[in-house]
Amino acid sequence: MGDEVTPEAYQNIARRLVHRGVLVANEDVRPIKYKVGQNIDGHWLEEEELAAWVSDEYPLLALPIWKESQRQLRDIPEEVWILLREKLMAEPARDLFQKAIISYCDYFDALLREISETSALAADARELSKQKAEARNGLLLLRGLAQYGLGLSLEAVSLPESVELALEKLEVSSSARPVTWDENRLREELSLRVTDEKFMTEVENSPADRWLVAAVDGSTKGGVLSFLGEETDFYVGHAPMISINTSIGQVNRKIVVDGKEFPVFMRLPEKPEDIQQRDNRYTVMAKLFYPDLSDAQFMHSLWNAMEALQCRTTLRALSRWHTSKGSVEIPPADVVLRDGTTVPQDRDFNHYADETRYGEIVRDIISNNWEIVKKCQADAQTVGGIVKNAQLRVFGPVFNWYASQLAAKKGLSFLESWPLAAMNNMPDQVLLTRLLTAGRNKTDRWARTCLVLRPFHSTNPPFATQYRLSTPPPELILKRRDRELASHDTGASVGSHRFWRDFRGKADPYMQMLNSVWYANFFLASVPRLDFERYLPRIEFLVASPVYDTGGDPVTAARPHLERLIGALRQTGFEVSTEHSMYRDKSTLEVLPSLVTRAHDTVKIWAQELLSRVDEYLSAVLTRVISAKKARGVRIRPFTKEEFRLLHEALKQERLRLVGSSESEELNP
Repeated sequence: MGDEVTPEAYQNIARRLVHRGVLVANEDVRPIKYKVGQNIDGHWLEEEELAAWVSDEYPLLALPIWKESQRQLRDIPEEVWILLREKLMAEPARDLFQKAIISYCDYFDALLREISETSALAADARELSKQKAEARNGLLLLRGLAQYGLGLSLEAVSLPESVELALEKLEVSSSARPVTWDENRLREELSLRVTDEKFMTEVENSPADRWLVAAVDGSTKGGVLSFLGEETDFYVGHAPMISINTSIGQVNRKIVVDGKEFPVFMRLPEKPEDIQQRDNRYTVMAKLFYPDLSDAQFMHSLWNAMEALQCRTTLRALSRWHTSKGSVEIPPADVVLRDGTTVPQDRDFNHYADETRYGEIVRDIISNNWEIVKKCQADAQTVGGIVKNAQLRVFGPVFNWYASQLAAKKGLSFLESWPLAAMNNMPDQVLLTRLLTAGRNKTDRWARTCLVLRPFHSTNPPFATQYRLSTPPPELILKRRDRELASHDTGASVGSHRFWRDFRGKADPYMQMLNSVWYANFFLASVPRLDFERYLPRIEFLVASPVYDTGGDPVTAARPHLERLIGALRQTGFEVSTEHSMYRDKSTLEVLPSLVTRAHDTVKIWAQELLSRVDEYLSAVLTRVISAKKARGVRIRPFTKEEFRLLHEALKQERLRLVGSSESEELNP
């Protein structure tokens, strides 16, 4: 017909249509024959298509159309979700992950080749731009699934750094392979990252042991020290120049003191006066305490400081401790539930090696996390995280691919099509909540997804995207240490010498985390049907198992933690919690373990009380120093720099006198 494109271009289009379920390939015959699958273009409106309709004069007209199309996605009949769940309960999880990843890789490779040939023919610029945007989305999805979600090596799945670099390779040679995958290597690595079970499974109703469960949560209150308002009134305002951080741990027991029952919880700091103790460092964060940090570093340090306190509280809950009321001994918790992820807040190795106070906080976080891992490994304890806002997209892309293939093969009578691209824009949390809870009754058995594990290096972008079996991240760090020390010896480098000089190599906590830590995660349905306004949290927990050694078996190591965690969740139960986020314009309803909800309420009360006590203390100091003199009719000139220094020394000595000599020796070694 006079077409100028090559036969390979049509083959690439067919590969893409098979991935979307528009065509079904019969690969048992040669040449491959195709039949029509789902009529996705006739049922679902995708964002790229609507973008092509947008009028420059009347752009707002597209918004109600887009809103309605999204509502239709959310209104997929409940029967479809129920049948999809039943189908997935018969699908082996590892096989499903492998097939989905290969299909996404094949689709991405075909799209890159199609763009390369289209560019050579000087095709329509708008269509070319649309295809490149589709390719970028495909790369982001694959990177999130294979590298950040599973921590796969480049030997299993190799992705280009960018779409532009991949196209440059194809321009040089059409036989270049910008995307590669090894099915055998992929199968081996998935055996360490996905449990050998069905993609979805029911949870056994076995009676749980009487676990001691603790929930840990943190809170931060920010403000600005100011003289606004009443004269000499020193109050905490709203600008984030000073933050008061705190953390609490609450257990599923009560104590009786003087005939009254009290909840059992610990808090850091235990008393407002303890804020100034070294064990409670990072409780008070102010920019003036960290003059070597930029504003951006200080803002990140605020979150890191709260993470450091939560780690200390977790470690304390994993050990024997005493209550402040009645001094009752509390044994170590069997399970600790953290409000949020168990992954360290800051795990960038460049930040870890930073020689400023910022790096000091990050090193404290990593060291405490390694201590927590050792407790989980040696003492048969479990630390789980209840992630309310799950960012990872691991289960969703696999499920969506399966649903689109099922629709193409007419696997369900009333599932005519499945909008793969549109559904992949939805977070795992939305999709898995609907899939797990559709049609559920209160008396139904619990159901969960398979376990997916990812190693610690997958949480660090440079290591996640550059991981090779031949040179794992620990080896890269050791090589970097040797380069840094060698360059310093020759005078070529003057930075980071102190860190690398004291670096303990394989014994360093960061290296230990890389070599031995996995994060297992899953979704659990324990409540009746939820709509799109309430979401299940993603549940994750720590697993200690070798990462790069051939003898590592994290899947087996995860089993006792999973059983212990589900037993603890049965004891505590779940409830719907109203949570307001500073980044959202309205409250959201979350389904959380009831103990986590109680800990969240407790820490908010304690944080507010702590803030008020700090405010009272600061006001009292200035009132005593300044207002007392004004009351005697003395006119006060501004303090000089030296007078401010003397005032600070006097206040410090007064503090040391009040708390006793032990802290004096600690602060003045």
